[in-house]
Amino acid sequence: MHPARTKLLLRLALTLLTLSIVPLVSATDWTYRVRLHDNIWDLSSRYLKPDVPWQKLQDYNKVTDPYHLPPGMTLHVPIAWLRVQPADAQVIAVIGSAHVQLPGQAQAVPVTTGMTLGYGTHLSTDANASLSLQFADGSRVLMQDNSELDLDQMSAYGRTGMVDTRLRLQHGRVSSAVTPMTGVAAHFSVETPGTVSSVRGTHFRVAADTGSSQTEVLTGRVEVAGDHAGVLVHKGLGVAVANGSRPTQAQPLLIAPDLHCPTQPINQLPYSFAWSPVAGATSYRVQMAANDRFEALLLDRVTSSPQSALPDVPDGDYAVRVHGIDANKLEGEDSICTLHISGHPQPPLVMEPLPASKVRDTRPRFRWTENLQAVSYVWQLASDAQFTQLLASETKLTGDDVRAPQALPYGRYYWRIASRDSSGKQGPFSDPMPFDLVPQPPAPEVGKPKSSHHQVSLGWQTGTPGQRYHIQLDRDPNFTHPQVDQTLDQPVLQIQKPGAGAWYVRVQTIDTDGYAGPWGEVQKIHIACVSCRIAAIAGGGAVVLWILL
Repeated sequence: MHPARTKLLLRLALTLLTLSIVPLVSATDWTYRVRLHDNIWDLSSRYLKPDVPWQKLQDYNKVTDPYHLPPGMTLHVPIAWLRVQPADAQVIAVIGSAHVQLPGQAQAVPVTTGMTLGYGTHLSTDANASLSLQFADGSRVLMQDNSELDLDQMSAYGRTGMVDTRLRLQHGRVSSAVTPMTGVAAHFSVETPGTVSSVRGTHFRVAADTGSSQTEVLTGRVEVAGDHAGVLVHKGLGVAVANGSRPTQAQPLLIAPDLHCPTQPINQLPYSFAWSPVAGATSYRVQMAANDRFEALLLDRVTSSPQSALPDVPDGDYAVRVHGIDANKLEGEDSICTLHISGHPQPPLVMEPLPASKVRDTRPRFRWTENLQAVSYVWQLASDAQFTQLLASETKLTGDDVRAPQALPYGRYYWRIASRDSSGKQGPFSDPMPFDLVPQPPAPEVGKPKSSHHQVSLGWQTGTPGQRYHIQLDRDPNFTHPQVDQTLDQPVLQIQKPGAGAWYVRVQTIDTDGYAGPWGEVQKIHIACVSCRIAAIAGGGAVVLWILL
């Protein structure tokens, strides 16, 4: 079917559905209740088109005395007689990359807060972008990321307060909070390639993706029309419609999830925000904004697990809302909680000692990265993870390291670090980082070598389980070019006999955490010359033989 014909049929179905709900008299007239001091001439100039004389209003309402209108009297005004002028929408918030193409302009420009938009405007949002529009009657629309929206029609009926707003969502998702409407000409609708959703005051969502549309009603009711038919969708229900198909019976939305709202300020970022799983949910949408009006989204993420990391945002109050998504792509009821973030400046990253590491220096040095938001650091050392037993503390450190002020006995310790910004505000401490101060591994002493005909063996005392051994053998006592340089799991070296003469050997222990202890004392060994012994024996035999002869 031709797209224009499809759109016409959609609007015709919507009109028929609306007429079936609204009384006929209200479908033609706007009513006005007369106030004290009102007169027929002032009312005509205020509300009627310039070419509609006041006498027509008098005759239509059978007013016998135009000089005296009784307060409380109801005047009926045909919609066609009312003044109509274009209405504008205003951008009240925007985050991320969004673009607007104004009527008559070929080039799109970035959307900015405060921008005024008329009908015929085309809006688009990129990934991780969102914006909110406010219309002439106070209704608001949140446009989410990867969406395209056309402002098809925006009209105001003079000073009646009635506004006719018609939006066309090409693809993506919008959430609308529509001000309750008075007057039969007041209208608000969102059209997708497959449906038209029309309301007179409610909170609802509309989505359009490849081949289908979804409408979800959070308050009030929404009339959804498509393919010569319509359905009235009440609060807590939704309808998914394939393009070119009739809307089916509305179905219940998923219940709102139970959020695990933090009761204390959040000081560790990123923070993992969690909620209880919802039966029937295939995924969840998580949104975060600066307040519970959700005018622009700092986070808009769909996740399959019942948790999501919140972004790193400045300190302050925020709102998070979550709802489930079912197999039909209908998104459920919202749960909202507010939270306070107080996590800046963040602590720096630690370099040494790392958590659960071993330290051998009895006056250990502590090192960290430098946070660009920090002008100084607060450092603490304690003997317990709660830091009730402080051993050392510095409150205005600069640079990236500090050394323990005194020698420490062997044992377990904890340290932590916090940043302080230029205003003097101290951020949260890092997690307590435990480390163990342990003795240096013993330096092994090589025993007397054992040799056989072709091999030589060197051994030394065994260390603790898991330790390894690094051994070097060289002609030079400075070990500038070791002939043997091996790391062994066992305290023994077995090698082919090297050349005869003097050799130097040293061994160091490598602890289970990879720390290499000090070298043991350099020892000198002698390797006998086997060929020399054979030659000596052979020479002696020749002498004996010569004597015998």
